Amino acid sequence: MDIFKCILFLLSDLQIQANLNFELVLLADSDCNQIYSEMNTEDWWWDTQDHILAGATIVPVICASDKTPMTNLLGDQHIWPPYLTIGDIRKDICWTPTRQAWMLVRHIPCPPKGAKNIDEAWYNAVGTVLSQLRHLCITGTGLK
Repeated sequence: MDIFKCILFLLSDLQIQANLNFELVLLADSDCNQIYSEMNTEDWWWDTQDHILAGATIVPVICASDKTPMTNLLGDQHIWPPYLTIGDIRKDICWTPTRQAWMLVRHIPCPPKGAKNIDEAWYNAVGTVLSQLRHLCITGTGLK
């Protein structure tokens, strides 16, 4: 699946749109200690926002995966399904399974048991799947 289309889908999902954080937020307690609660409260977000064009925003891409057994009928076969979401979605929405804020990008077959360089195979496969993100930069009038 095209990663850019996954990102656009998440940004355009009406159930998710009301729960997107595009603006910088600075939270502090009564002792002026910074509180980190969402991704847009992090120092990284503030520092990065200073380096992009006025009116632009950050859309962090978050990926996760876990080795998953296919079925006992197929023998001992597993897959690594990489999932994708964006960091602009509020964490309480993102981590609620019924909100469907994570998208399956692709199935990556696992090498058979005893295969050498399983870690290398994983990193190569993920690198291929996520290669679209290396040079992804959206410019123009913006997304509506």
